[in-house]
Amino acid sequence: MKQFILRNNLYLLTALAIGVAIYVAVNWAAIPFLQRMVGLFFVAIMLHVWEESRFPGGFAEMITARLNFAITDPRVAELILAGAILYLGFVPLFFPHVAWLAMAAMLLGVLEPIAHLAAIKMFQRKHFYSPGLLTAVVLLLPISIYGIAFAVRNDLMRPWDWIWSLLYMATGLAIAQGTVVRMSGLRYTEFLKRVRSTLFAKQV
Repeated sequence: MKQFILRNNLYLLTALAIGVAIYVAVNWAAIPFLQRMVGLFFVAIMLHVWEESRFPGGFAEMITARLNFAITDPRVAELILAGAILYLGFVPLFFPHVAWLAMAAMLLGVLEPIAHLAAIKMFQRKHFYSPGLLTAVVLLLPISIYGIAFAVRNDLMRPWDWIWSLLYMATGLAIAQGTVVRMSGLRYTEFLKRVRSTLFAKQV
């Protein structure tokens, strides 16, 4: 069972995303607005993962090559990524009236295009593209902006709610990223130093 999940985690998560898409489409008029947005986000983030890892793929390889570390078991790394996606994009579906949970996903949707645009400079891409950029800009960003705008217009978020959203998002990302990095034998603090130095390195 363990090996089956390791081999097929992306396909299993994709099947779940299809189920979410069907649920949201069938119940569109009946479910709360933020639940719709989180459902759309979950489907979009799965398409985003496919772009990063398969079509065209190469996002993880781009990072490891430039930052000089190796992912010892890509299947385990994918499983950890799947856990982060469930934490950020699936759990909020069950709490449609907890706005800050939905906004954690929406904030990630805003962060993704920024990260992929920064990756073009960081990794000295020949073309104005990094794997995942298209779905980040075309899908994640519009869904997230629309969801955030709705929350702001309807006064669903207080200042400390935004802090909870940021903490929830940052915790999920840090645990997932830190676990994958430590599996490679690299300290997470060292990884962050390499990211910072690469980001602000002068282009030759």
